[in-house]
This record gives sequence, structure tokens and C-alpha cells, in this order.
Amino acid sequence: MSTHPITRRAILGGAGALALGGMVACSRGPSDPSGPSEVTYQLSWTHSVQFGGTYLAQDRGLFEEQGLRVSFAPGGPNVAGDASTVSGAALLNVSAADGVARSNAEGADLVIVGAQYQKSAATILSLAGAPIERPEDLVGKKIGVATANNPALSAFLSINGLAEDRVEFVPSQYDPAVLTAGQVDGLYCFYNDLPVALAVQGVEAHSMLLADFGYNPMSQTYTVLRSSLEDEETRDRIVRLIRADAQGWQLYQDDPEAAAELTLELYPDAGLDLATQREQAEVQLDIMYSDATDEFGFGWFTDEQIAENLRLFELLGIDGGTEALWDRTLLEEIYRDGPAA
Repeated sequence: MSTHPITRRAILGGAGALALGGMVACSRGPSDPSGPSEVTYQLSWTHSVQFGGTYLAQDRGLFEEQGLRVSFAPGGPNVAGDASTVSGAALLNVSAADGVARSNAEGADLVIVGAQYQKSAATILSLAGAPIERPEDLVGKKIGVATANNPALSAFLSINGLAEDRVEFVPSQYDPAVLTAGQVDGLYCFYNDLPVALAVQGVEAHSMLLADFGYNPMSQTYTVLRSSLEDEETRDRIVRLIRADAQGWQLYQDDPEAAAELTLELYPDAGLDLATQREQAEVQLDIMYSDATDEFGFGWFTDEQIAENLRLFELLGIDGGTEALWDRTLLEEIYRDGPAA
């Protein structure tokens, strides 16, 4: 998804896109008596339950079981996960397919090896009294949208056969006040943050996920350097990192409230409140899990999703994307014996 404006931090205490990185001190494996590999797991935003499954993996010792000692580095609007991986500062980061394709167009050689989100979090938020429920409901409406997200909204309209001049784009910061004040009819935002903020405030609203109507860029992608997959030891380290992380996200699916409580326990000074974290934890279930993840395992992606994203790249004018951008062999190894990583 597009880079989120910095004002998101004030709204949800740091909910944002997850970036996963690892700087490895050595190549010791899980059975090596000399000790675990040191790994830095870099987040792309400040701490919140957005990363709840990863926190659970740490808290339950799942990384340690894989021979990894993981420390978390909070991110923010200036964190460039893809660039960190390209530079070698990160072993793996979580990005988005369109961003990875753009990075490759600029000379990176990155590969997507998994997808945490089954649905893009992009949504049109409207008030319950005048809900925008389907694309055709956008006609004649004022939609608040940050300039960076204009191409995405334009692409969504095109996919649904709607001329852009039938919808009024209203330049907007990432703030629900323009919606609650009646300045716009809808607001382009992300499903697991502004809708959560309004719900906690008792404001009834409706979210129309763009992914439900043909616009579903692959999001929260596990992303690595292609050369990392060509080195046996490095590839094995990536497999172990994803395996433990996936186990944490499976725990999250079973008990999102535990993830919310753990988040506040770990980061009491992050400006978070429990009610918001609990709501966000529940909301994320809608976009992180699917029939495919139940059948094949967390982070799975299909050939159909790849084809859909390649068509979207063409619509958005993004170079750098071919089928070679994706590699599912790590997930196939992790889930060789079934969806329990």
C-alpha cells in the first residue's frame, strides 16, 4: 500500500505497515551449541498491535526455538525497508508488491516470498448514516484522499468502470475529522486504523474494502534479496525467521486479545490504549487470514494473486514487475507437512 502520512501516528499510536529485517551476526543454526544467531527485526512504524503476532512469537520463545535471538527496532515514516534489505542492513523486510516492483525498477533485485495480508487494507470510510457500500455509490461524492494515494483511487475507479471525473477528489490529510465534520462523503484510508479510531470513539461508520471490488495490491510482503536465496545458509536463516513469525501469527489468530495486552505490556510508553489495541487486533483478522491461509498456511499467496498484481502494475504504470518478482518455494518448504508451520 502507499506510504502513510505521519499523522497516522497521532491517531493510533503508531499503526502502520510492518517491515521485517534481520542483521545476522553469524550463521549458527537452531541446534548449534555455540548459541543463536543475532537478528534485528525492524518494524516500519512505531510499536502497536499491528505487529502482535511477531510479539507473540518473541514472547513464546518461537524465534529462540529456531535458533534466532531477535530484537525489534521501531520504524516510522522515514524507514525504507526495501532499501535496508538492498544495502544488507536487513535480511528480510515486509513491504508491498507495488513498492517492491518500483524498487526493482530502480535497480534492486528483491523477491517476495510471502504475504501477511490476504487483502489490501485500503478502504473507503463513510459514516453509517450515509454509507458508501459499492463502487457506484462513489458517483457524485466528495472523497478525501492524500495526494500520494490518488493513483490508487484512480486505479480503483478504472477497475470498476467509473470515470474519474464522476468523483471529486478532495485533498486531505490522514484525519477522520474531515469526514465527521461533513466536509467529505468518504475518506480513503486503511481498514485497521481510522475505522478503528472512530469505533473506539463510538462513531458508527462503514468501511468498503477496495480489495472486495478488484483492487487488491499484495500487502505486507516478506521481501528478500534474490542473492539471499542463492546462499544455502542465508536461505535457511530466512526460512527459520518466517517459520517462527508465522507461528506467532497463528497464535494471534487464536487469541488477538492476548496480542493486544502483550503489546501494552511490552511498550507501556508507546502512547497506546488497550481499547484501541483490542479493536485493531480484532479488525486485522479480516485481512490477514483467508481460506487459502487455512488450507496452505499463513503468508500464502496464489498464482491468481500474482496475475492480479501484474495487471494492477500495468494500470498504475509500474515497471519492474514480472512473475520472477515472487518465489513461493520457502513457504512450500515451511508448510511441507501442512499449514501448521
